Amino acid sequence: MKVVKILLNSFFILVFIGCNPLNKKNLSSLGSDDVWSNPAVAEAYINDIYANFMPAPFTVGRITDETMVVNGEYAEALSAYLNGTLTSDSYNDFPYANIRKINIFLAEIDKALFADEIKNSLKGQALFWRSWAYFRMVKAYGGVELILAPESPGDEDAVFVPRSKTSECIAQILKDVDEAIALLEPVSTIGRIDKCVAMSFKGRVLLYWASPQFNRANDLSRWTDAYNANKDALSFLDAHGKGLYSNYKELWTDEMNKEVIMVKRFQYPGFANGYSQACMRPLLYARGCVGGNIPSLELVNAYPMKDGSKYDPATMDYRKLFQNRDERFYASIAYNGADPFLAEMFGKENMWTYFYDADGNAATGINGKEARADNSENLFSHSGFYPAKMLDRNITRTTVEDGQVDWIEIRYAEVLMNMAEAANEIENTSEALTVLYQIRERAGIEPGAGGKYGITAATVPDIRKAIMDERLVEFAFEGQRFWDLRRWRIYASTFNSFKDKYFHGLRFEWNGTAANRPTGLTDINTIWDQFTVTENRDYRQIVMLDEDKYSFFGIPKSVLDRNSKIEQNNTWGGDFDPLQ
Repeated sequence: MKVVKILLNSFFILVFIGCNPLNKKNLSSLGSDDVWSNPAVAEAYINDIYANFMPAPFTVGRITDETMVVNGEYAEALSAYLNGTLTSDSYNDFPYANIRKINIFLAEIDKALFADEIKNSLKGQALFWRSWAYFRMVKAYGGVELILAPESPGDEDAVFVPRSKTSECIAQILKDVDEAIALLEPVSTIGRIDKCVAMSFKGRVLLYWASPQFNRANDLSRWTDAYNANKDALSFLDAHGKGLYSNYKELWTDEMNKEVIMVKRFQYPGFANGYSQACMRPLLYARGCVGGNIPSLELVNAYPMKDGSKYDPATMDYRKLFQNRDERFYASIAYNGADPFLAEMFGKENMWTYFYDADGNAATGINGKEARADNSENLFSHSGFYPAKMLDRNITRTTVEDGQVDWIEIRYAEVLMNMAEAANEIENTSEALTVLYQIRERAGIEPGAGGKYGITAATVPDIRKAIMDERLVEFAFEGQRFWDLRRWRIYASTFNSFKDKYFHGLRFEWNGTAANRPTGLTDINTIWDQFTVTENRDYRQIVMLDEDKYSFFGIPKSVLDRNSKIEQNNTWGGDFDPLQ
């Protein structure tokens, strides 16, 4: 049975308190004796911070190359990032209300009457979340207002401050996280922020700071700092039993396995809001939502072959694209004929996404085929695929909002890949390659001649590209890709390189009669040659802006209007330089 002690709402812990002081006090009013004499109340306050900041399951809103549209009804869903309509108001994320709560807590916690061990733990968690909040803004906009004390609402000098330099914000983020590392417990068994999380997060921050988004002059000292931080994190993780989990597919179902570093835990009904997976399932197995994380053909083609070579659509047959791929492909992509991967399919039916001639009339439908095998309600995956990754395989159509799969925000593989990327940039190519071999070995890729797992890269630029490609498939649908494309400054060029500047998918058609069409558990390997497969494209062409528009987003008008001291970014018509 899963034990969940955090990330519930802030009142959960109070069931253990004989008298509930929160019935008469506001959590943000921390001058009361109730709060500072009662560690459970202070912990409830921190739990509220978790609830506000802990990342939740990520649905790719058509902002990366991982996903494609569902069908024609959703043609307008091509995001502002990809249809040339991005404005300074498109991205708005300034969590200062929650930062104020943290600042109040940090200003008062040392006065608490309970044990130093408890105070230090809670203080470390608060410091971590402040660093998390500021990094969330800095990676989007560059430097922001640094407010580090609980300002009085009437004190305009404290509330209305100018943006700090990006370098100053990064320094403060690192200061907070270093102080947190010194205070936190080494390893949490229940999902709280611990040293493993904080050290791994520090490595992530320094990797971003070293990346082209912030580091246009390619200052190698930043890469060295990123390398050292991630190396230190890995040493600490290794010493505390962390590592790559052997089974990639079960990473998300074997809870709290050794690869898990930072995690949001889900339990239904113990946690009132389960991990809703309605949008990420075929409509026959969903309820009220469909179309989340629909894999694009571009993503499907990115998965390597079992021998480590690239999948080449120019020389390979799409009808058997499922054969001899790496294990991450089967764990992530539901293709035409894929094994059952949801509770209602178990022992009953594979994932069939083909069209067939249901009425015997060659004049109806497309090429005489109008019926979709996986859906009679005409709301289908235009790409021909569905996501299979991170799904709770035990819930049904009626319980799709009650998923219990934990959301893993940071896992060991990311820290490894972060270290490898930094190692490569300081020309420690052998260490970078060793990490790629480890990642691919876990993916079931054959070592091949020389034990290189299909990796042919040998130079810094080529290894850099290999790392980029590996991150796409290793972390597909995990919320990494959008930020990776920005920090590498390849957001615009990636989509501009798409064939005809469209996303693509596949249309599978059954060539036989409706009566003998495959259903149930028919083995796709025995009938793949009885299908016709044609490539289709999205309903709307991609239109990209200049790369600078994506590297740092503009400050929304609502933010500028409420503080006259805030300057707009220079790539959005203002004078603020986010590179300083």
